[in-house]
Amino acid sequence: MALEPKIAPWVDELADILLRTRNHEELAVVLQGLLTPSELEGIHLRWRLLQCLEAGFTQRDISQRLGISLGKIARGSRLMKYGEDEFCRVVRRIWAEYAQEGKGMAAQPKTRKNTRATEKGDTP
Repeated sequence: MALEPKIAPWVDELADILLRTRNHEELAVVLQGLLTPSELEGIHLRWRLLQCLEAGFTQRDISQRLGISLGKIARGSRLMKYGEDEFCRVVRRIWAEYAQEGKGMAAQPKTRKNTRATEKGDTP
């Protein structure tokens, strides 16, 4: 994944620091020390948004569930549809592992039926 030249050194250094933590507890301590509560909340919400998108929730359902704007959800959706393939692949792999462990979005995705078509007797 090609990084923007301005942020590449920051990402590389941060990735190196995080990889040097020895276990979950050390990583949690480092994250809590480096990030403010609002930054942690923002990252957490972004992850939850990606989980909801991968689980098939509608944008309106996600907005109600997470309390975030449709604009932020649309940006996340575009990221997963048109973003870097490597990012999407890693997010999907982590999400699948997370789901297998019973973590994250436990609820099944909500699906919308085409009620207009079924009311008229047409197939959706």
